[in-house]
Amino acid sequence: MPDSFRAILLAVTVLVSACSSLDSPTIDQQLAHQVVFTVLDERVTDPALLNAYTSSPSSDSAVVSAKKKSQAIIDGVLRFHRLKKISQWSIKTLGLEAVVAEFSSKKALDEVVTELNADPRVESVESVKAYQLLTYNDPYFQLQSTVKSDDIENIHRLATGKGVVVGVVDTGIDRSHPELMDRIIYSRNFVAHDLNRFDRDEHGTTVAGVIGSAANNELGIVGVAPDAKFMAFKSCWEDRVTHRAKCDSVSLMKALVDVINQQPDIVNLSLAGPDDRLIRRLLKAASDQGIVLIAAVDPRSRSSFPAAMDEVIAVGTPLGKYDTLDTFGILAPGTDVLTTTPGATYAFRSGSSMATAYISGVAALMKERQPTLSGEQIRIHLRSTSTTNIGEVPVVDMCAAISREDESCQTKSVVLVSEEISPL
Repeated sequence: MPDSFRAILLAVTVLVSACSSLDSPTIDQQLAHQVVFTVLDERVTDPALLNAYTSSPSSDSAVVSAKKKSQAIIDGVLRFHRLKKISQWSIKTLGLEAVVAEFSSKKALDEVVTELNADPRVESVESVKAYQLLTYNDPYFQLQSTVKSDDIENIHRLATGKGVVVGVVDTGIDRSHPELMDRIIYSRNFVAHDLNRFDRDEHGTTVAGVIGSAANNELGIVGVAPDAKFMAFKSCWEDRVTHRAKCDSVSLMKALVDVINQQPDIVNLSLAGPDDRLIRRLLKAASDQGIVLIAAVDPRSRSSFPAAMDEVIAVGTPLGKYDTLDTFGILAPGTDVLTTTPGATYAFRSGSSMATAYISGVAALMKERQPTLSGEQIRIHLRSTSTTNIGEVPVVDMCAAISREDESCQTKSVVLVSEEISPL
């Protein structure tokens, strides 16, 4: 083949590849044309089938019939509204079947949602929303919030998080990191377009490191609750272009359904985004089952979701001004926090995500000492035992939070505060 012909062929191939890349929709563009709707799951809502999943063989035919009825309703909704099904899963706790469906680019989102809301077969409908994992781009701020290592050692004489399981709803976690590898007891990926990446994700790894890096292993750092176990629910991914971590409401819903099934003691949600009714219902169901929910507050938003929910402990750093925190929340160290990063490495990270992980660690210490504590009891205790306030918001005092009246962990920790408010 002549060299000139090879050059022309190569140029054409590159041009075609470039055009193909430009024509391929991004993940965000795909999600913009998707909705999530629910219908009643007849297997759960039919009184005769309340125990359908553990029923006797004699009721198998009734279960199959109920399942077919639910599926027929879903198929009918899809056909009537000219939707393409992307995925479907059961939410047994709420008695629902959830469906992610794609609509034509010729139709507007509001139009599709309105039409589905008007359909009596549809129990609820939501657009697919985007959520951001909360962290600062620049780790070097004027605020330095730390708890000294000798204080941590004294505190760990009282509790280390032993017997407590913390669920991390985030990106993946480096399951081979020496600080974390022996304590991740469950992991699952709910991001359909990022199934091959888990252990290289940074955000979840940094969050887990703050909560519970191992102690006395002659490596790196010590977490707030070094004997806590982890469940990793990957519902977020790291954008290859912006390098920021984000999630969508579908992956969060699926992760929260699994959270309810797996029953960790505490769930860390270092993320924020638009309010979503189905996510709200799932979080309430988790709270009703005794799972302690802890979420980050976005300082750029007057109302952070899900942190603003009554069932959730809202957490911020002393740098921001947070309307959400005034009545219900707590502040915690979140600046220049040394934590774990993928590949057995460490780095300084800052932001609400780190503060939220810190509170999740403190909650694990509290749950070890008193396993029956509810999320509301933990919130009240964290606020009432604080010794410092910034404005109307209390700053956590780890020693006071976990010690009883006849005990002392001899804390000398100091939280330094800057009046400067920095953007997330």
